[in-house]
Amino acid sequence: MKRSVLAALFLLGGCASQAPTGPSITPTAHTDFRHDTLALTWQPGFCATGGGCEWDQTHRISIGLHGLWASEPHSLEAQGVPVQEWWSKGCDLYDHNDTPPKLLPTTVEALRGVVPHLKKPLYMHEYTKHARCFGYDADRFFVTSMEMRDRFAASAFGLWLSQQAGFQVKRDDMLATFARLMNVGDTRALQVRCEPAHNGQMVLTQLWFTLDPKKLSRFPYEGAYLSSPNDQNGCPATFLVPGWTAPFVADQRP
Repeated sequence: MKRSVLAALFLLGGCASQAPTGPSITPTAHTDFRHDTLALTWQPGFCATGGGCEWDQTHRISIGLHGLWASEPHSLEAQGVPVQEWWSKGCDLYDHNDTPPKLLPTTVEALRGVVPHLKKPLYMHEYTKHARCFGYDADRFFVTSMEMRDRFAASAFGLWLSQQAGFQVKRDDMLATFARLMNVGDTRALQVRCEPAHNGQMVLTQLWFTLDPKKLSRFPYEGAYLSSPNDQNGCPATFLVPGWTAPFVADQRP
């Protein structure tokens, strides 16, 4: 990377304490949970693994949106529900309801620009599994999630990550760069996820951020983060951050 680009990134990192005043969302049911996980996709890797993405997947961006997930409510923990069951079933532990969320046409169009294209719309799955039982307004939930993605993509670390496309990266270097550029000291605030691409190479697919539900408006800057209680890093010591020239399959992921 050119020295001038690095200097600009570190200058942005130095401004990380100036958190934005972005929108947030407030649950109205089952509010007794500790943290949110914002899952962002690295689209070239996400679409080059598993069953891939649909033929109309946009290549306009590399940093996409998977979802915003609340941690297991304490009331379920008190009932002895394992966290793995919460991860697997989510809101279905309360009741099964696959009613699609009511969204404005502009919100649906915006989601198509940032959410991976699968045979079954991912945003519908994300809402029915991870959001509907918390009483969020569906449109506000997704607009907030997308605005958080936008702020990350424009941050010092988001810009740095985009510069790594096509290069091998060391996991520890990536985590250290995140902590330095964004002035984040919480351990496990960021966890990176990798999967084998169709050529067998391990590639970056997702970034999971553990966040304070009451401080989502501060993301991606300091003050927004918590330490994940579960170690879910899924990348080897060195992995590829692929660009859009990576293998691409116009099919659904399993």
